[in-house]
Amino acid sequence: MQVPEIVKRIWEKYRFGESVRRHCIAVADLALKIAENVDKNGHRVDKEAILLGALLHDIGRAITHDPFQHFLKSAEILRAEGMDEKIVKIAERHFSAGITAEEAKKLGLPEKDYLPDSLEEKIVSFADNITFGAKNVDFESFIRRLDKIDLENPRLRWFTEATRVRARKMKEEIERLSGMKF
Repeated sequence: MQVPEIVKRIWEKYRFGESVRRHCIAVADLALKIAENVDKNGHRVDKEAILLGALLHDIGRAITHDPFQHFLKSAEILRAEGMDEKIVKIAERHFSAGITAEEAKKLGLPEKDYLPDSLEEKIVSFADNITFGAKNVDFESFIRRLDKIDLENPRLRWFTEATRVRARKMKEEIERLSGMKF
């Protein structure tokens, strides 16, 4: 994959780690494959936004690896860099299968919806969910990661349960639009 110069510049400026770069490239590769299939099936999708959003979705990890903060930092960085709001929203809404405003409040985050809304946001979020490190895995591996969170942190079960429901719905939509199976 050819990484666009704007992405390279941002990665360098924030000293973005090599392993997270590889993860973002793997997410972008998968997201673009999904987008190509969605496009072939007659649905309009902005592949450029998917490419940039996927490559930059985790830029906030240059500042924090806190799972409940990195996507906020990603959006903050991308806004500061003057990126199109479409790209910013891909990063801001990519975490897991999204977070409602009510859940955000309960998690101590700014009270607003972080639910993937556009098709581009959903494709990148879904591709991220089934990419572990730089390797694409199956959807059940994502569900098993949620199961592990339940064991390690039972007080978050309310959130993982809601995530499972949203993630399955997102999977069904992506499969229907792309004709792919995950």
